[in-house]
Amino acid sequence: MILTVPLADGTALANVVYRWIAAGAVGSETSSGVTQPWATVPLFRIDSDPPIDAEEMVVYDSINATNYQFAGYRKGLQAVATAQQILLVNLWPGGAGPATIVPAAAASLSICRCFGTFYNLSALGADGLDVTFTLVQVDATDPTIIYDMSSTLIRNKETNQLVTDRVVTASIVAGQLQDSLGNAYVDLVRTDYMQDSAGVALPRMRYLLQSESLGAKFGLSLSTDTSPVFSPVTFVLDGTTLAGLTAKGTFDISKLKPS
Repeated sequence: MILTVPLADGTALANVVYRWIAAGAVGSETSSGVTQPWATVPLFRIDSDPPIDAEEMVVYDSINATNYQFAGYRKGLQAVATAQQILLVNLWPGGAGPATIVPAAAASLSICRCFGTFYNLSALGADGLDVTFTLVQVDATDPTIIYDMSSTLIRNKETNQLVTDRVVTASIVAGQLQDSLGNAYVDLVRTDYMQDSAGVALPRMRYLLQSESLGAKFGLSLSTDTSPVFSPVTFVLDGTTLAGLTAKGTFDISKLKPS
């Protein structure tokens, strides 16, 4: 079992030793399994199997008896660490529903980390839904017309690299938006960082959100002859949008409005 224990500043690895306390008796001094992961920080890693009836471990400086710490070992830790199953005394009652997981911003300024929590009509977390983000451009005069940009060369002005995968697939699992790797977010290139092959900013770039279970209804009437009509849900990812909704570099997709 591995325990990490801090000692006083200036403690030398060569002087770090420890003793097990088992069945009320103190064991012999040893330095077996002691390492220091970070040479400038007095935090020591002890890899040692606890003896029978182990109760605690004391780690100390062999040349300074006042420099010591208890490792925090408790009975049962070894059993829990190696257990394949853990029997609960009481069943976990569950929570009130999915909680929104707000991820940290991506390292690159040109990447926006999109997240969101989605519920159905029963206020339960939606599950098993496919979501697609497609890069499009809105017409200069008619905003209801959008163009597929999958065949247009686009560069990221921060990295000067080509932007690939113009269609990104994701899913909603247990209420949370997830990417193809299971992360609780989807990373998308910001629309205000997109340029053409000549380095000129591409205007009116947007993402089209598509899902059979998501959309904004308009002109809906309760009729048996026609199906509900959905308007396309598109959105921009630029400095104005991000500053208006969440922290810089993240965007809550579940709060989108049709545009």
